[in-house]
Amino acid sequence: MSKKKIIKTVIICLVFAALIAGLITMMVLPQDYGNPDSLGIGKSNFGQRLLIGLQVALLGIGTVFVMLILLILVVTLMRLIFQGAGKLKESQAAKKAQSAQKQEAIIEEKVAIDDEDEEVVAVIMAALNAYYETQEVTYKSNLKFRVRSIKEI
Repeated sequence: MSKKKIIKTVIICLVFAALIAGLITMMVLPQDYGNPDSLGIGKSNFGQRLLIGLQVALLGIGTVFVMLILLILVVTLMRLIFQGAGKLKESQAAKKAQSAQKQEAIIEEKVAIDDEDEEVVAVIMAALNAYYETQEVTYKSNLKFRVRSIKEI
């Protein structure tokens, strides 16, 4: 078993042990509930008891629905926050890609290679290739050359 599974198993066992210890403690220790009929419900007639029961039920159901609505709002807010961050990253990546395409288009427009210049480019590329063939380079896959412009010095 992996370390994570062992840790999870130990935590689950500890939680169950604590729950069982709490239940045993509640059963063994004497408890004083005070006067269970402090509201006088035992002296009320059936209609009044029914009304009190309905009030308690509506209060409980209302509390549950309010908490569920709050939970839905929190989850929705978290989803919007995390999706918004993802969309922001995507839009930034798209802008970078567009700017890179524009720059390449501008560079390609600037470089107008004539027939004579093509021979010069071929000679330069052959020289670079020959130089790197003689060198000890372990990452040759990263050595990709592209001549963008030629300037006389």
